[in-house]
Amino acid sequence: MDCLFCYTDVYMRWGFLAGIWLLAEITGYYGLKRLQLWRRWMGWITPLFFLLLAGLFFWGRWAPLPISAYKKLQLVQGGIFLMWLALILAKLVGGLWGIGSAALRWVSPDSPSQGRRAALQILGGALMSLPAVALGYGYWRGRYRFRLQEVEIVLPDLPPAWDGVSIIHFSDLHAGSFIDKGVLTPVWEKMHDLRADFIVFTGDWVNVFGAELEPLVEDLRQLRAPLGKWAVLGNHDYGDYIAGASPERRQKEQAILRQLIGEAGFHLLENDAVTLERQGQRISLVGVGNWSYWRRFRRYGNLSQAWRKVPPNICAILLSHDPTHWEYEVQGKFPIALTLSGHTHGLQFGVEWMGYRFSPAQWLYTYWAGLYRVGAQYLYVNRGLGYVGVPARLGIWPEITHIRLYSGQIHSNLNSHTFGI
Repeated sequence: MDCLFCYTDVYMRWGFLAGIWLLAEITGYYGLKRLQLWRRWMGWITPLFFLLLAGLFFWGRWAPLPISAYKKLQLVQGGIFLMWLALILAKLVGGLWGIGSAALRWVSPDSPSQGRRAALQILGGALMSLPAVALGYGYWRGRYRFRLQEVEIVLPDLPPAWDGVSIIHFSDLHAGSFIDKGVLTPVWEKMHDLRADFIVFTGDWVNVFGAELEPLVEDLRQLRAPLGKWAVLGNHDYGDYIAGASPERRQKEQAILRQLIGEAGFHLLENDAVTLERQGQRISLVGVGNWSYWRRFRRYGNLSQAWRKVPPNICAILLSHDPTHWEYEVQGKFPIALTLSGHTHGLQFGVEWMGYRFSPAQWLYTYWAGLYRVGAQYLYVNRGLGYVGVPARLGIWPEITHIRLYSGQIHSNLNSHTFGI
């Protein structure tokens, strides 16, 4: 049954993408012809890019490549996908402009006005260029536009000795996506400057292979926090994305990754809990394996098992990669004050401006980025530090989160600012 759900979800995603592509081709053909902007090469350019992308995808999926070559291939694939996406969006936007202009009788094939048509052609060309400009910015700058989110949360059950405690939360490193590890230097420097009491990471260390983390181990080891560095695994961290991998191969990849995480000085919580003490007062830090509502992700998390190690009547913080875990398994079922997650990346595209927030991620996830509260329970969804699949971010910038916890009445506020390279 799990496999049935898995394949159904994959087919739905590819079906949605194919539907957008078909709509773009039809709309572009008829709309651009109205403006006399259609050229013969426009009909075959997108299928050509798609065939190139598919060929590289299947070659990379099955060819035994070294990690360095695989990382470069992933970047090339992502770049080709962005160009293909820019082309179909250009056809869609230009086609809609042409059809709309004809419908409003701004341009008519029967009695064309050359001056009006020229103006509409210029405007149509400008509109068609917008997707390429936006995606280009997301590729060259957006994926490295690192943001610091400052969050303050008041927890009624937080012991007084823990009042003002600070936490650095980061997630979704996806180490295999960074060919030049130097682009992350501002991130590590900012983490040093924050001098948090403890640091947590909520999964997706790598894209596919455990060894992807190796170039970043030394930088991660240099991070310091007096109450420790704690982490969990995400859906990309179990070797499940290696094509045709046997259980033994997946276990080997997991072992490599666990060793590198340990060398980086992080304590991995796998369906486990630890008690942290400060001035004689305690809180519990709980961590689980990946658990998702979506069946296409294997479930490794077992919160009931981890909860056996949590003392009664204690303020508990949960590290769980996927926010659907909080929605379906935590909320109202376990007395966990704060859950920290990642996973969604906000789909890496969206708008967050002047209190307005939109991303296609909200069509898939109820809780997709930022701070949420239901009753007395909080969830924070980190937008992710790295990227996967598409090497770009636009509007949903990569982040680290600095959280301060206070004891008292239920109240919270959120501030953010951007730092960059």
